[in-house]
Amino acid sequence: MTARNLLLKFHLILGATAAIFLVILGLTGAIIAFENDIDHWLNPGLFYVRTGSQLLPESELIQTVEQRFAPARVVSVHIYREPNLVHMMQTSDRATVFINQYTGEILGRRTGPSAAQRIIGYIHQIHTHLVPDPRQARRAADIGERVVEAGGLVLCLLVPTGLMLWWRVKRAGVKWSAQWFRICFDSHVVLGVYAALFLLIAAVTGVLVAQENWVYSALHSSSLSPFPKLQSTPAAGAAPITVDRAGQIAREALPGISITDFMLPNGPKGFFAVILRVPEETSEAAHSYVFIDQFTGRVLYISSFLKNSPGYRAARFNRSIHTGDVFGTAGHVIMSLSSLALVVMAITGVVIWLKKLAV
Repeated sequence: MTARNLLLKFHLILGATAAIFLVILGLTGAIIAFENDIDHWLNPGLFYVRTGSQLLPESELIQTVEQRFAPARVVSVHIYREPNLVHMMQTSDRATVFINQYTGEILGRRTGPSAAQRIIGYIHQIHTHLVPDPRQARRAADIGERVVEAGGLVLCLLVPTGLMLWWRVKRAGVKWSAQWFRICFDSHVVLGVYAALFLLIAAVTGVLVAQENWVYSALHSSSLSPFPKLQSTPAAGAAPITVDRAGQIAREALPGISITDFMLPNGPKGFFAVILRVPEETSEAAHSYVFIDQFTGRVLYISSFLKNSPGYRAARFNRSIHTGDVFGTAGHVIMSLSSLALVVMAITGVVIWLKKLAV
């Protein structure tokens, strides 16, 4: 029994033991790499617009929606990073309205999530908890979360041991004219080599997503501090500032950034919450906030992503690597293909293990 044979047995047994979970993680990971895009692709008439030379004022767009769907009022506005995607407004009757920001045309309205959004949500939860709805099976979801984390740790071992085993054969292609087992073996080896770096990155970042406290501990840092209690100061006869003015104030408070969301005031003591993205932020979600008094325009509180703790910024960066957000569409494609490669490798690895047992 040589050292290489011991390493091979360890690699095969470890992979076969975790194979079913690696297949689940691979299949779900390949899909949720595009979870923010699938609904857009399935409903292009609802999300995509022809870009124009001039954006309409946000207050005008809000007025158009509120007049159309009165007595409901707009409570929030989401602005996509891509200029050819609509502005999306949430209304007080819990509906979502899609409006062309260049023409003011209302493209559609939804009440509740679409079928695609629900399915993608279930797939996301299976990827992270192994159950489609953790609220309905909290105990199973907790166990599933630990199993997923263990699967990531197993993958952290499978990738380097697989590379060590490959080093002896150095096979870089599949012999398609050979018998089925040789094709299976070659596919396992070749895919493993080509996808090794991306699979290791996905495994390590996935484990750190599940254990973000490790990131905070390593950097001796705290997580995001809670926001203070805030409120506007009502003044007799004073008119609220417009949402466009709130956006201007937010840009002046944090120069050089783009707005992703407006949260509109709720009642006379409510305030504007403007969510912004700094250029250094790589994730799809933005994490800078400016809170503004709706009457005076005074800035009540600022939370800049760049001034958050190093641990929080590192944790967000780790998540953007794991999801592929860090490289945009190219990153999503790489993560999706790597996840599919993991599925093929898990299946072929079990075949190789069963063949070894039969010999």
